[in-house]
Amino acid sequence: MILISGNSNRDFAEKICAHLGVGLCDATVSRFKDGESYINIKENVRHKNCFVIQSTCPNRDMDMSINDSIIELLIIIDALKRGSASQVNVVIPYYGYSRQDRKDYSRAPISAAVIAKCLESQNINRIIVFDLHAGQIAGFFSNNCPLDNLYVEKYFLTYITKTLLNNNDITIDNIVVVAPDEGSMKNIIRISERIKCSAATFYKSRNNPNEIDKMILMGNISNKVAILIDDIIDTAGTVCRAADELCNNGASSVYVLASHGLFSGDALDRINKSCIKKVVVSNTCHISKDIINKCNKIQVLDVSWICAEAIRRQNFGESLRELYNYDNQTYNYPINFV
Repeated sequence: MILISGNSNRDFAEKICAHLGVGLCDATVSRFKDGESYINIKENVRHKNCFVIQSTCPNRDMDMSINDSIIELLIIIDALKRGSASQVNVVIPYYGYSRQDRKDYSRAPISAAVIAKCLESQNINRIIVFDLHAGQIAGFFSNNCPLDNLYVEKYFLTYITKTLLNNNDITIDNIVVVAPDEGSMKNIIRISERIKCSAATFYKSRNNPNEIDKMILMGNISNKVAILIDDIIDTAGTVCRAADELCNNGASSVYVLASHGLFSGDALDRINKSCIKKVVVSNTCHISKDIINKCNKIQVLDVSWICAEAIRRQNFGESLRELYNYDNQTYNYPINFV
């Protein structure tokens, strides 16, 4: 098994390697002066089972955009295929362009499908992702390239039951999990049923991307600890507006749990000025120390173990079922903050 990482989130790849007890492939992944990606794989990959780990997210420390990380990923795949690797599996902890998953206005592109076609055109064998923005994105890939969608949800359940509920001021009776929009409601209902707490949601409409027109709260959150759960925090406009609405409607405190933290634009200022007590995001996207220093409300939860376990099972032909099911109602996923 060969593991190779791009530059978008190398820390995450190194944590996966630590869980698996292997090292990253010796490779140079850099850029020419004009910005073109340069890849030089220095190990033999012929007839090897290879896993490429690359979040299609920005990395501001390396001046990488989402588009840079996508091109870098495609070129790494091409190098492995031309090196006669027997299998090339792609691990994309954050799938960029996932919010552009449908045609919702005239002449709109379905950009998530474009990315899928680019990846599948490379004749890769399998894709592993985390918390797709919409489950139907898996259908953009044919059965020649199966997709496994891992979930951060069990980590969030463990965080709520083992961390928040260990606080003497918080009990399961005064917790309410909140969906920031109707699209997240199914997830919120499932989580509330797992931990036996109440649920609420918002109706949200937008005038433009990243611009909210109105938010209407549906549910009783008076004197409760509200836990907003979302998949992506980008400019933080949604979660901060929702948090303000929750506080205005009587919530005693507000926590935010999100799978992917991009923190674009004025996100940090919005979070710092909001009534949010804590923002917990996974490390599927690169989050620099500078972000943490500028906003001490943010905590980064390491979810690399479940990804490493999925890679191990794929490599040895084992089922991933245990990573999805809830047969065991005790949530004991490792809670480690980066």
